Amino acid sequence: MHIPSSGFIVGGVLFALAACSGSSGGTSGGSPGDGGGEGGGTSAMQACADSAHASCTKRDTCSLGGYVNDSTYGSESACESRTVPTCLDGLGAKGTGQTPAKIEDCVAAYASNYACADYFDNNPPTACVPPAGTLATGAACGASAQCASTYCATGQYAVCGTCQPLPAAGAPCQGNADCGRDLACVKPAGSTTLTMGTCAAWVASGGACLTNTAPCEANLACVGDDVTTKKMGTCQAQATTVGAACDGSRKTMPNCNGDLGLVCIPTAKTSSVGTCKTISLVAGGMPCGDIGAAPITGYAACEAGGLCAKAAPTDPSGMCVAAANDGAACDGDPSKGPPCQPPAKCVPTAAGATAGTCTVPNAEKCM
Repeated sequence: MHIPSSGFIVGGVLFALAACSGSSGGTSGGSPGDGGGEGGGTSAMQACADSAHASCTKRDTCSLGGYVNDSTYGSESACESRTVPTCLDGLGAKGTGQTPAKIEDCVAAYASNYACADYFDNNPPTACVPPAGTLATGAACGASAQCASTYCATGQYAVCGTCQPLPAAGAPCQGNADCGRDLACVKPAGSTTLTMGTCAAWVASGGACLTNTAPCEANLACVGDDVTTKKMGTCQAQATTVGAACDGSRKTMPNCNGDLGLVCIPTAKTSSVGTCKTISLVAGGMPCGDIGAAPITGYAACEAGGLCAKAAPTDPSGMCVAAANDGAACDGDPSKGPPCQPPAKCVPTAAGATAGTCTVPNAEKCM
């Protein structure tokens, strides 16, 4: 399932937002509030608003009923309002190669050639790839467009980082954002957001796959693999409609497309085969995860960036912890929380700790 999580997403905010946030910028040292584009065109504010609208509406159209926005931000409008400020900060970042005009080029690409699978797999069209900045490897950064390498390595729980070469398959990672573009961060079964993993290439439809080693592209399921014996499976299209047949274990057929907001609910006590149903979204303080038992009758996820806190990663259910506000206390421990409302990250207050403060990325301050 490629659903952005509260630990994120939002992997910094899905890499698809890179045109304005994680890899944004503008005229170096300029004034983002009133700066124009190349040749005095679109203003920074308009470009950022357009980019936020394009990305957030893409999230809506790539799920059922706006599931991805509702689970991450609470609504499409909240997605836009929280994305624009980070974009504007990036446009004033030191050494950036980004401009309002280049952001608008990316906006145009959303409508013409940005498939949902590529969006969820952090594989942006050429127009949305961060332009090269002027900062050398090792320089402090907060946005990829500041770096000559086009990649700012910030880490899972940091808002500032350093310019580094674009990661390749095999590089260490904590989340997909640590793998740059078009790579997945794969981890051992039962691991958490704090566990280190390895960057790996996505496997296309019909290709050989293995859970936690060779992951399928978005909208695909690895059918018939066995992690214990290392038996490879085959990437097949996930079920995409309510009521469609599915196998939650992926042994006999694909499961349901979680990015759409669907989950496979078994029809019998001893079977994983069933039909697709919509995932319920619940508020903080409400039970989450599997609903019912033997067989389950539904599945609940947390709304607006909340965390389904479980005593152990393998527990079938837990309790939703609402996302904390900007500047509030947070905890990156997935068994505790609260998480932060994206694009804010929980920045630890001490080395090696998980407790910290919700901090919104601001590339202008990363120097």
